[in-house]
Amino acid sequence: MTLDALLAGILFDQLGVVEDAHAAVPIKNNEGLFHASAAIYEPFEQGRTAFIANLRADHALAPDLILKKKDGSIHHTIGRTRQRDFGAVMNSYDSISTESITWFVEGDAEKIERLLQPISFIGKRRASGFGEVAEWQIQQGDMDGLVGMLGEPLRPIPIEMFKGDESSLKVDAGWRPAYWHPNNRAICYAPEMSV
Repeated sequence: MTLDALLAGILFDQLGVVEDAHAAVPIKNNEGLFHASAAIYEPFEQGRTAFIANLRADHALAPDLILKKKDGSIHHTIGRTRQRDFGAVMNSYDSISTESITWFVEGDAEKIERLLQPISFIGKRRASGFGEVAEWQIQQGDMDGLVGMLGEPLRPIPIEMFKGDESSLKVDAGWRPAYWHPNNRAICYAPEMSV
């Protein structure tokens, strides 16, 4: 998780438009590459956590995922025989406990702090009580959020934009928002994960 992605999520909740949220992130960016590192943490406990959720065909499924009739139309109602295919579903997630997370960033410290201070939970299962934040601390430093002290990449950076140790790991990764979109992927120098 990069700090710009976290801030864009906070701003999206406020602004409601993805493009406006990315434009309002108070972090320096160069052609869409935000000067904000990926999360850096030292895990002290790793495990898996299971969750049970109910899958309701009439609320949780997009119509194109429901089996179609022979004529191509979809079932608009689901009778008793088909209801048994839906119900409780168990999922499990990797969980990581850590004392602190550090991000390096080049941006407006006051605006970043103002956005982060009200946030009490981060991560995938925050609505279930995971990812609680005890406090946010903003400190001044010399890192630009792109390259570390040893020339290592602090976030995915396309090879043509990278100005660091070229023996670093290269991967196919999303490097600018929207990170999930295939058009925003490239071969990048990326931090090596310890987890």
